Amino acid sequence: MADVEMKDLELKDLSVEEEAQATRKLQLEDKILRYFQNKEIEKERKEENKLLFEEIEQFFEDSEEDDMVLPLPNGEFAVLSKKAYVKDNFDKDALAQELLIAKDELKTPFDYSILTAQGKLTPDMISKHTLTETIVRVRLAKRKTKPRKKKETL
Repeated sequence: MADVEMKDLELKDLSVEEEAQATRKLQLEDKILRYFQNKEIEKERKEENKLLFEEIEQFFEDSEEDDMVLPLPNGEFAVLSKKAYVKDNFDKDALAQELLIAKDELKTPFDYSILTAQGKLTPDMISKHTLTETIVRVRLAKRKTKPRKKKETL
């Protein structure tokens, strides 16, 4: 009789363990589904923010203001400003044509140093094929404190 009771207890333990394992599996499946749903929402929000930023940029470009500060509901501030960047673009193709060599021969600093040592490449050639451009971009950032007004330059 004790053997029968023992087997019944073991079967109950197994079913409880199997039930717990099934529950954990369902919880895992639920978390996986929520994870991918959140990823999808994140992707949609990112696309929406990209479109919103493009619209903000267009409105700001059309306005005469250089910067704008907007208080946010949480006590922080949104700062919209124009930022100028200077960028040097080096035209390897044109330099390779001028030197009458393949563009592949201008990959590493070592390649440039060899051509310089041979007297084929000069600093003037580098300057000639380097174009400096100024890029003005709209920047939108969140600040905890209200930014100070910029001093007007005369």
